[in-house]
Amino acid sequence: MRRKTLTKFVPTALAAALCSAVFAAGAAVPVISDGVSKGAALIHADPAMQALLAEATSEEAQKWRFNTLLELARIASPSRFEMRRQAEITRRLVEEWGYSPEDILTRADGFLKGAGLQTVDGMPVYNVCVRIPGTYGARPDAISYKGQLPKVVLEGHIDTVNPAVLPPADSPYEPVKLQKAKDPIVKTRDELKALPLEVRFDKNGKVIEDEVWQKAYKRYQNIEDAKARDGYRIYVPGFNDAMINTIAVMQVAKLMKKHNIRPVYDIWVCGTAGEEGKGNLCGMKQLYGYSQDVGKGNNALNVVANFGADSTKPRSATVNYLGSYRFEIKYVEPKGWKLGDKRPSAALAMSRAIAAIADLKTPWDTDKTAERTTYTVGVAKCEGPKERSQACTLMVDMRSPTQAPLSAIRAQIEPEFKKAMDAENAKYGLKTGDQNAVGMDLVWFGDRPAFQRPDYNDIAMQALWQASKTAGIDVLDKVPERAASLNDNVPAAVGVPTVNVNVGTNAGGGGGHTWYEWGIPGNGVDEGKRVYRFLMMGLLASGYNLADGSVVEPNVPPMGNRTTEELFK
Repeated sequence: MRRKTLTKFVPTALAAALCSAVFAAGAAVPVISDGVSKGAALIHADPAMQALLAEATSEEAQKWRFNTLLELARIASPSRFEMRRQAEITRRLVEEWGYSPEDILTRADGFLKGAGLQTVDGMPVYNVCVRIPGTYGARPDAISYKGQLPKVVLEGHIDTVNPAVLPPADSPYEPVKLQKAKDPIVKTRDELKALPLEVRFDKNGKVIEDEVWQKAYKRYQNIEDAKARDGYRIYVPGFNDAMINTIAVMQVAKLMKKHNIRPVYDIWVCGTAGEEGKGNLCGMKQLYGYSQDVGKGNNALNVVANFGADSTKPRSATVNYLGSYRFEIKYVEPKGWKLGDKRPSAALAMSRAIAAIADLKTPWDTDKTAERTTYTVGVAKCEGPKERSQACTLMVDMRSPTQAPLSAIRAQIEPEFKKAMDAENAKYGLKTGDQNAVGMDLVWFGDRPAFQRPDYNDIAMQALWQASKTAGIDVLDKVPERAASLNDNVPAAVGVPTVNVNVGTNAGGGGGHTWYEWGIPGNGVDEGKRVYRFLMMGLLASGYNLADGSVVEPNVPPMGNRTTEELFK
């Protein structure tokens, strides 16, 4: 059938640009282009999408999300060591969810063909990405970037803070424990271990749907509802942050395959690595070729729009991104020193650094109208012989919603680390580098670029706004302007439109980033609508081939933004 073109991406992009020209600072809502509003109506009315919506909200799909969440969340996946969870998701994509090995773009060793950056901080990146091919590449006038066709990324992260260390291969799982919601949250690991109710799994890693599972699977509107109805909280690291979202994102891939959803641009569905802690956003830095050494990204894969799922609260969205720098400083004494030795001290060098940092002032400290920048000494600890510390470690975290003040406070703080060491050595007539002097190791382990949207009319914002209305879920009345630190920091800094939303639905949860993280399943029908909305957001950017042979054209041009043309290897 001859293709009927209903909307064009070039006029749509022009319309968005014109919209931004009339945007007023502090405006509460984005301006929705005709291409986006009409496209949403056509996509929503498509028979394949209606069938997908019906399945996403069905009891079967709700159970699939819940069981898959427990099965994958229990696989220990600390940041930078996500290889076991990566492998299991990859296996399921091929063996259970209908994809061929050629559709899987990431390798077990962390290599991603075509990426402008392969390793981050000298370590592999254990992303897992599957490609849903679009039809755009078959067009005779198709545009690509160095052979890379335009693509839209849908992602959620697969790493967790706990456990902090990858457990042995013969015990790769965390227990999934249950506790009455009305009981006090556990205070110790022994209390958690002693809870008698635990979800069981068979030899293939699948949930056993016994009486304990039935208690876990019940759904509630909120924590008070769970308490009133004698419900249970579920303990397993990563339940909320962010596997409940990531599993919902993976269901998007599963349903797209089953219902033969055909985008125009390629869609990549990714479980990303390294969002938490010292992960340093490595998964996104690989996807966008972002080099922290130069603070730029090449977007070698030619991503034109990004949609992330990491929020735990319904009706929440993050559209501005809090930047940060993180340092780990280790002061080290030569071995063999004894208590009472008249020599410089690692502990005192660290104390000098803390005192100096505490005295620094940001512009906000003296002018409350200035942009707020914060810095914190997060960890200070010493180790070594009982009689004297041999090494002391200091961790410093700096944050700001925009890049300029963040860079300014870093420029103030970073020299203080060495000054503290030099001052401690000088007290004993020593120079840094002398045999008996305290030494210092400085590791810059965190770079999250800040981003404040110049306007709220780009395709990511429009897709969020319109898809929420069309799907009838989490409709917003104003832009949530508060900044947060997420995977989206990276594509935003590279110039790729991005937003982060909630997909997975909790009735309650807590203990984020701890060993006692817990959650309670929420409204499963609403969760299914959020799955559908997330897919629609992606399709409004990528374009969609309707069942009647007509096309909703992409609402973003085929050449993704980038901040540098350099290729980082």
